[in-house]
Amino acid sequence: MLRILWLAPNFNHYKTRFLNHLAEDIDTKLTIISGTGREKMGDQELERNWNFEHIKLNVTKRGFGKSKLVKEAIKPIFKDFDWVLIPAEKKNIPLFLFAMKLRREQPNVRLFSYNHTQLKSKNILHSILDSSLTKFYNKKLDRVIYYTEDGCKQAVKHKLIKPDKAFWANNTVDNTEIEKNYTFQLPPKEYQTILFIGRLIPSKRIADLITYYKVLKQNHQNLKLEIIGDGPDKVIVENAIKEDESIFWHGTLVDEADIAPVMERATLVFIPGLSGLSINHAFAYGKPYLTLKADKHGPEISYLDDAENGYILNDNIEKDIKKIAQLLDNRELLISFSKSAKAKSEYLSVQNWVQQIKSSLLHE
Repeated sequence: MLRILWLAPNFNHYKTRFLNHLAEDIDTKLTIISGTGREKMGDQELERNWNFEHIKLNVTKRGFGKSKLVKEAIKPIFKDFDWVLIPAEKKNIPLFLFAMKLRREQPNVRLFSYNHTQLKSKNILHSILDSSLTKFYNKKLDRVIYYTEDGCKQAVKHKLIKPDKAFWANNTVDNTEIEKNYTFQLPPKEYQTILFIGRLIPSKRIADLITYYKVLKQNHQNLKLEIIGDGPDKVIVENAIKEDESIFWHGTLVDEADIAPVMERATLVFIPGLSGLSINHAFAYGKPYLTLKADKHGPEISYLDDAENGYILNDNIEKDIKKIAQLLDNRELLISFSKSAKAKSEYLSVQNWVQQIKSSLLHE
């Protein structure tokens, strides 16, 4: 039996679903200690009877790493696990040091992380401090599992970690929940819809989405825009709706039963800003994914094969609009993109993720 304690400062619906699949595995016993996540940032948790034990603490993501409450929850149960996951982030260093102290007292318990290739700073891609702290974490952790195979290779290539500690498991969404509510189909012929799905925060560039949409509408009169998500930038969406009745805002949707009908109508998914699991989500529905080039996309950007299952656009509105319009106007190309997106999603299945996590931790 693989006994895992998973510390989750932010426990959103994506994470809940795929961790539940790990908990369903007969060879795994999973316990989760979670915080309340990010304040007023459009996150939402799912409330159900899950297969894992869930210890929920009233601690924000920002305060999780230095919380006395978190340490008090971990200390008495630490010895009961084979592996303890610590998110490798700057704000979690005090918690990591505490876990290292507990490991010295209980040497049979090992520490691991599931994360990006390298720590990042807000204003620059990678600072000297980021690199130093990444190496510190990787040296002290017993194992590091990266979000993607490419991320794992990059960490080893740049000597951020010893090869024998580096593993990967494709970060993903719960395709089984999607399959209960949706069967793959080609984009609708009768109408065309651009879909945005994600939190309404500055990094997602919702204002740019509205701008691109207005320009596209000039030559695509029947085009519609649907938006799923909530957050501090919702005022941008509210103002856009007042001016254009072809824009529909659904607020936050986390159940695939609610998301599936919206996805079914979508021609493509377009998030101009930083992209991560929304790529997997779109592909699971067989929808091409479009975004703008950026340095800080999530590791899942490696799943987007440019001009095959979507586009990484140049952030030049004139050139980008031309490329998007060509995709909307060429049904054969659109069908090809959709089929490629669906094929990629099968490689990224949650079943594969469970096996990758297990093999990473069981490997000796």
